[in-house]
Amino acid sequence: MKRSEFVQHCLKFVEISQELNDSWEIVSTPNGEDYLRTTKLFRRKDTIGEQEEQVNDEMPELDHNDPSGATVSTIVKDEVYMIEYHVVYSLSYQVPVLYLNVQDSRGKILNLQSAWKLLGALKGFGATGIYQALTQTEHPFLYRPYLCIHPCKTQDIFDSLPSTKQPIVTFLSTYGPLVKLDIDPRYGLK
Repeated sequence: MKRSEFVQHCLKFVEISQELNDSWEIVSTPNGEDYLRTTKLFRRKDTIGEQEEQVNDEMPELDHNDPSGATVSTIVKDEVYMIEYHVVYSLSYQVPVLYLNVQDSRGKILNLQSAWKLLGALKGFGATGIYQALTQTEHPFLYRPYLCIHPCKTQDIFDSLPSTKQPIVTFLSTYGPLVKLDIDPRYGLK
């Protein structure tokens, strides 16, 4: 895919995104490079094992029949993460590349291993493949660390589907679910 084709496919993808009230947008860099961007929220609930409130032990003046000293069998920790996705053109591979960053609710960017765990990436890429498939690298325009799905196999996807009219949809439908990015199936109908 040529860079000009990538830009045309991005424009079409954003047009569909607007029709579907989705949040994809085109970002233009100062040097004239365009890429796609969206942000999604991801909620994860963790159940923490049995824990007992120690209120009565810490405050002996309270009556031991006080309901605040009740045993809680499970605690559910509900955490919201913001995942920012970028689809950038790779000049060397001549295909789209998916970059992403994951932030917790305090705005802290997750490190590589924490992101792998949160995204469930080991399931999609396997224990040995994860090191080659989802890595941390410098974003080509923002010059900050981002996670990146390595583009080495992307051309194989396009070669196996030569008649695809929407390569960005094909690309995101293939790689997106591996990193908690699900696109609306209606993109494929447009």
